[in-house]
Amino acid sequence: MSDDKTIPSQEELIDAIQKVKISYPDYGIKKVTVQVTEDQPSWSVSEKRVKKLMQTQGLTNTVQPVKSGIADDPSIPVSFIDPKLDLKSVSTNVVAKMIDPVTGKGLFAARDIKANETVFEESPFMYFPPWEGFSLARDGNACGMCAKPFMRLSRLAVRCPHCDMTYCSRTCKSLAWETFHRLECTRMNPAMKDFMNFCEGENWSAPMAVSRMYAHMILAHQRGELDTVLMHYDAFATVNQAERQAKETEWIFMESPTRELWAKARALLKKAYHPPPKKCKIEKPLPEDLSAKLFDDEDTFLEYLGKFNINNQSGGMYLVQSHMNHNCIPNVAIEYGNTNAQYRIVVRALRDIKKGDQLCETYVNPRWNKETRVNYLDKTYMFQCKCERCEKDIPLTDQLRKEMRLRAEND
Repeated sequence: MSDDKTIPSQEELIDAIQKVKISYPDYGIKKVTVQVTEDQPSWSVSEKRVKKLMQTQGLTNTVQPVKSGIADDPSIPVSFIDPKLDLKSVSTNVVAKMIDPVTGKGLFAARDIKANETVFEESPFMYFPPWEGFSLARDGNACGMCAKPFMRLSRLAVRCPHCDMTYCSRTCKSLAWETFHRLECTRMNPAMKDFMNFCEGENWSAPMAVSRMYAHMILAHQRGELDTVLMHYDAFATVNQAERQAKETEWIFMESPTRELWAKARALLKKAYHPPPKKCKIEKPLPEDLSAKLFDDEDTFLEYLGKFNINNQSGGMYLVQSHMNHNCIPNVAIEYGNTNAQYRIVVRALRDIKKGDQLCETYVNPRWNKETRVNYLDKTYMFQCKCERCEKDIPLTDQLRKEMRLRAEND
């Protein structure tokens, strides 16, 4: 062994092997060993060690992610740890683990973290702002990507060359074009105007978010990135929207008109995207089986609606943050680096967190009483909260109020 070679830890080597198997699922032990040494030239890795780890980890065959969910209970969201997600590129402070079939995945501290320390920052993988922000953007008063309002038009602001959508920077313009605007631009795709107006008339963000997810896939396919983008979306916790709404007591009366709304949204979206107008210059149509699922199968559309509704953070779907589970006594808080836009999030530790502890945010207003919290979580996120605060009916403490930087109610 040469002096400049290092022996990777078991965890590092397993991670490297898994990445090779995802990219090259048919590779055997010998080819995996060669690929690992090419990917990590500073490592000293033997074929014997790779063979042992592949056998013990069940990696001798095609890697299939372990999914949460219960076969006979469609109300339990399905999720898995995304093998194509490079979590360390976002933060080395956290690791993802599967917890159990009902809870699904979770995010854990990879080291000791101090109170008020920034655990990680993240930009959304998909973003559709609240309607107020989107309306400002349509009127030219906010960025068409991050929805940051324009106090005055900056010299850095740039417009879509085809429509009046304006962006706060070339970066935002480029990202929007690559992920959705090439299909959403109403000058290039006039049918999108009917879809947008319908969603706006219903004050209904979720179908617009679904349209951006579909656009993201179509545009990723043009660059040869469909498999990665599709895997990222598949890994988000997913539940059929009909299952979510069946939790509502009035569903028996609302099911028929709601399904009519879903059908109209699907029809308008299909008209705009399947196929897109020639002006959009989509040269590679989606694979037929995927296209049929997205545009002809009601359940697929409802799963993407549900996916957005249970994962979005103020309109953003975040690949790392979405791993975090709920606790009514959270140990992290989600904040925004820019007070004028709810786009890039900052996850802050509320107190000291030990290595191996699960990172939990709160999905609810911490001021709510137990009954309100439990009912909201059951209807919105499909679980019964069993945290200490709910089990013991603990009121909001001054300590938690201080940690979360909450104003007193009489302020």
